[in-house]
Amino acid sequence: MRGERFKVITVESDFGAGKKGAALGPQALLSSLQKSGFKAFDVFNYNRLVPEELPSTTDTPFGKNIENIKNFQEKIVLYIQDILKLEKVPFIISGDHSSANALISGIKDYHANSRVGVIWIDAHADLHSPYTTPSGNVHGMPIAALMGQDHKEMGKNQPKEITKQLWEVLKKIGRRRITPKIQGRDIVFIALRSTETEEERIIAKEEIKTFRPQEIAALGIERVAQQTLHHLRNCDCIYVSFDVDSLDSSISSGTGTPEANGLSLGQATYLLNTFGSDERLLGLEITEINPTLDAEKPMQEVIALLLKKVFA
Repeated sequence: MRGERFKVITVESDFGAGKKGAALGPQALLSSLQKSGFKAFDVFNYNRLVPEELPSTTDTPFGKNIENIKNFQEKIVLYIQDILKLEKVPFIISGDHSSANALISGIKDYHANSRVGVIWIDAHADLHSPYTTPSGNVHGMPIAALMGQDHKEMGKNQPKEITKQLWEVLKKIGRRRITPKIQGRDIVFIALRSTETEEERIIAKEEIKTFRPQEIAALGIERVAQQTLHHLRNCDCIYVSFDVDSLDSSISSGTGTPEANGLSLGQATYLLNTFGSDERLLGLEITEINPTLDAEKPMQEVIALLLKKVFA
């Protein structure tokens, strides 16, 4: 991939995660890249976004930290649009995956009439809402927010009124207040292997294209990539989000929710090379590195090696 296409941003928040530490991931990765001789911020023109954490005024167990998340995401949307005005592709290294709602919203806000395809390389579907969440962690909700869906018919929770109000803001975040921003037909899950019953029902209902470990093994990673791009052939632009827990947990457990039976480094490299070279690419994200969770095989070093291969 050509590095000059990109502008690197670190989005240093772990408001949406169940474990603290992911906010340290972006700087840890940049440090590992620099130590390896690959100075990403010099090559790509680097900026950082760091949230201001305000004392929470409300208890929102079915949307933890949702007030801080809303405030920060409103700033992220504007920054993504500033980068698109420069005709650069945002290359985002984010703390936790909840930020993807704002990152994709910024693209949709700037390209309001474009059909956005999303390649979600992740062990998890992130399709929950405050009504269905088993944890209350907002990093499990970005796809639902982008689809403008609550899934109340599957709900088991009774969120407080303030949670409902802030969730509505997250669904409509952006200057144009567009919702939905993406459709189920324009999403592809790759390496999905840890879901709840509600998410499986949504995947089936929305007919979301999904490659689980068994499909990847049967098809081979090259055909998975080909079929993904074919499925999104009618999309005007593409956003690629790579959660590091898509990798097999034997490689590194330095992420909040590591899962076995994931991608190999070779498979991940092939996917990012293929999708990152697509002319329609308008956003590339690496997310959920938590350097506090694996000192023996640091995830930031694993991803630094991966990125050196991708941008070789």
